[in-house]
Amino acid sequence: FSLSQMKPNRRVKKSDSPSKLVLEEIIGLTTKNANGLASSESTPLSAYIAGCAVVLHDANSGQQSLLLAPHRTPKPLSCVAMSLDGRLVAAGESGNQPAVLVWEQSTGSFLSDLSGHVCGVECIAFSPDGERLVSVGGYINLWDWKKGVLVAKLKASSSAISSVSFSANGKFIVTAGKKHLKFWTVGLTPKKSTRLSTVSVAGAAPMIQGKPVNLGPHKGSSFVCVTSSANPEPIGSTMFSIYALTVEGVLCVIDNGLSVVRSAELKVEKGLALSASRRLIACACCSGIVRLFTSETLTYAGSLLHSKPKVFDEPSDDQTEVIGDESIPSSPDAVACQFSASEKLVVIYADHSLYIWDVLDVSKATRCWMLVSHSACIWDIKNLCCENMHDPSLGCAARGCLAGVSFATCSADGTIRLWDLEPQPQFVGDDDSELHAPNEPISTSCVEYVKHSLNCLFLRVTIVSTGIFERDTLGMGVSSQGLRSMAVSSDGKYLAAGDSEGSLHIYNLCTSEYTCVQDIHQAEILSLSFSVSHEEHVNRQEVDHGNYLLVSGGRDRVIHLYDVKRNFDLIASVDDHSAAVTCVKLDRGGCKAISCSADRSLVFRDVFLSDTGCKIFRRHHQMASNGTVYDMAVDPKMEFVVTVGQDKKINTFDAASGKLVRSFKQDKDFGDPIKVIMDPSCSYLVCSYSNKSICVYDSMTGEMVTQAMGHGEVVTGVVFLPDCKHLVSVGFSCSPCPTFNC
Repeated sequence: FSLSQMKPNRRVKKSDSPSKLVLEEIIGLTTKNANGLASSESTPLSAYIAGCAVVLHDANSGQQSLLLAPHRTPKPLSCVAMSLDGRLVAAGESGNQPAVLVWEQSTGSFLSDLSGHVCGVECIAFSPDGERLVSVGGYINLWDWKKGVLVAKLKASSSAISSVSFSANGKFIVTAGKKHLKFWTVGLTPKKSTRLSTVSVAGAAPMIQGKPVNLGPHKGSSFVCVTSSANPEPIGSTMFSIYALTVEGVLCVIDNGLSVVRSAELKVEKGLALSASRRLIACACCSGIVRLFTSETLTYAGSLLHSKPKVFDEPSDDQTEVIGDESIPSSPDAVACQFSASEKLVVIYADHSLYIWDVLDVSKATRCWMLVSHSACIWDIKNLCCENMHDPSLGCAARGCLAGVSFATCSADGTIRLWDLEPQPQFVGDDDSELHAPNEPISTSCVEYVKHSLNCLFLRVTIVSTGIFERDTLGMGVSSQGLRSMAVSSDGKYLAAGDSEGSLHIYNLCTSEYTCVQDIHQAEILSLSFSVSHEEHVNRQEVDHGNYLLVSGGRDRVIHLYDVKRNFDLIASVDDHSAAVTCVKLDRGGCKAISCSADRSLVFRDVFLSDTGCKIFRRHHQMASNGTVYDMAVDPKMEFVVTVGQDKKINTFDAASGKLVRSFKQDKDFGDPIKVIMDPSCSYLVCSYSNKSICVYDSMTGEMVTQAMGHGEVVTGVVFLPDCKHLVSVGFSCSPCPTFNC
């Protein structure tokens, strides 16, 4: 998000102006099945869902643009569709009273908001001419989207229907699902149209009539995906072909006689998605396999494997000899696939990665683009110091530092990802060494290093994933556990991460050395914090002369203190909280510690470290909330402490006395404030709420400066970038990592 109109130390007046937070970039996606990806052979753009936004990705340039519902609170999206000419994009919302949204692709203009479903929209599709739109969610709804008119409505089971498509001639709607494949006529003219804005359609007679399909030996099969032939047929023509994929992995072709005329066995455990081009049919399957067939004869053409950069099997006349068992248990399922322009095939996998394959020559198909992110909930995000060793909490870029900066994220998938922020207004060229191919590991025992580019349209800042730290579970002899919390030392040397089983993981970012302190806590580690240097410009000499400590707090109610200079030896522990320690902080010299807890308390402690040992004394105990204290933020000088909790209040305490200085509460019902941070000038507070929103407040007056939404689930972490003009947030919905321009 960007805060272009915000200036430090300036009182902000209330305004009804639009949000000053502008969503600029999203890393990751929330596509779970074939309905979450769409494209057209008419354009290199593919559309996929990421929280409440539709992301348009250009397969040629790698640029990204975003589509959002304007002027209202957005809902998480569940499906997306693109018109045959690539000019229109539609998306369906999830949850209660969802809408179907329509945009113009080239300009991003919002065209239509269609409300008529009661439960979430499962799937949508445009008619071949782009004039009609069909959506499935409790009902099968046929829309004249330009007029906002519901042309026809038919009761349907949303759990039974998983895919919908128009026939190439526009005369039929085809639905597929659990033991279900049916054709519906759509050419009837209703006696009167129903405008959604004025008249209820609950009692309207259905204008859609079902047609049975002769499935032959596939009768009773469940179908996961259906699509029409990409070869254009004149509107009104009686000729068409429909491709349907069964759960068992059988590709069927249905002709205009509504009978299965051809079929092909994929020889996989499960089929998941389907896409048709004028030349090929692609079937996404389990274990990262994508089968390719010719569209005319269903002759096997090859397979794309997630774990290999190229196609593996040559076409053969004997299909049974060609389609082998390439299943790799560790490979994620291919959950969605779509053809785009220039013989590109976009594939999304269950680990939330997106690959773009060049299939112009199927025998030499290669990955030409790769977007990867976390495959599970992102629990924490932290800034890394810049190349000049500036503390990331001090906004060095805003003070004139031009050195590169970056941040790190940790996830329930057991990985830590490092991201660079490069001031590159233009796309970095297609260099295999930079974009596609894994580099040599930093340390084969504990680190997997991958480099690729995630460049986005209209951005001044390019976010590039520079590496992945992933524990080698075989080498350490421990099972892989999700990472729950993270901290980075202000000298940029160490990154500490706590996992869901209570083990502490330490990475030396300079040497790639790895240390694991197993089971230091009896439950997940919820918070970590390093002590920092006294000066804004941190250097290693200053750290060497102070208390260089790390503190951890866990769900087991215990706080542990470690001496960094003694190889992270445990030097002290306290267990005076009666519930989980939700956040713990150390001051810059490691002489003071502050913790908050689910027991509603905020505790201030003094730390004394000597040659004989370490002692911790409680200095002040304060009830900070009428419920759980979820998080706290401390200014760089540790003069003030801000807490957020279950009572929905944002409280500020004096760190010296422990007394409450000010308190305010959001007037609107945003739910509970979950996370809180301060900007480097301490002029603004940023809070994330349980309703998935982010709010920016004047820290002195409590006035809300602006708010924004974009996540599909709860926001679990937020940071200011060093330029003090951008926010990066992470969330529970697996992957989206939005960047907002302030």
